[in-house]
Amino acid sequence: MSLLYEYRAFLFSGFVQTLLMSLVVALGTTSIAIVLAAALRSSLRPIRTLGYTLVELLRDIPLMVNVLMVYFMLPMIGLGFGPFWSACIAISIWGGANGAQILRAGLNSVSNGQRETAAAFNFGPLKALFLIVLPQAMPIIIPPYVGLMTAVVQATALGAVVGATELLRTGQILIEQTTIMRGGTPAYLVYGSILVVYFILCSLISFVGGRIESYYQRP
Repeated sequence: MSLLYEYRAFLFSGFVQTLLMSLVVALGTTSIAIVLAAALRSSLRPIRTLGYTLVELLRDIPLMVNVLMVYFMLPMIGLGFGPFWSACIAISIWGGANGAQILRAGLNSVSNGQRETAAAFNFGPLKALFLIVLPQAMPIIIPPYVGLMTAVVQATALGAVVGATELLRTGQILIEQTTIMRGGTPAYLVYGSILVVYFILCSLISFVGGRIESYYQRP
């Protein structure tokens, strides 16, 4: 434990980077999911077909491959990003494709009769969506979407593969330096502490998701 205290500033900088990455991928995942879900539910067949193609393609590519492709291949066409943004973009794309299917399934669970009733009361499409459809769809959307959020937060650890100095990468650097300079390895201590941090982060997300789900399940 003294080792963790000695390098607390270094590890804390990695923790802050992980929090920033988590926030970016959560926002990115949600934004992409909304756009793709709108495409999946479009009344225009070409847009709907394009949406399904993109969703299935992005879901079927392994997340690790996604990260490596964004980091190493995009610079070849002049769109190079640093390790931080490469990891965030790749994870957000993957998460958005999975989130789109969750949103689509939740919205489809609300019967067309609800929308027809809203139209009969002169509710516009957006008003009907936010006041009639979403409140009924949220209890179905929230549980799998919370699971997706925990998955993308855990996936920020893949930033270490391309050199992003998030929590896992700072832990790896600490282990390497300590092993070389002092002998022995603090791997169990460092990785165990990182495991606890990710467990707490994901538990907080699950707690918040549970509170939101309870709110929408009220009579």
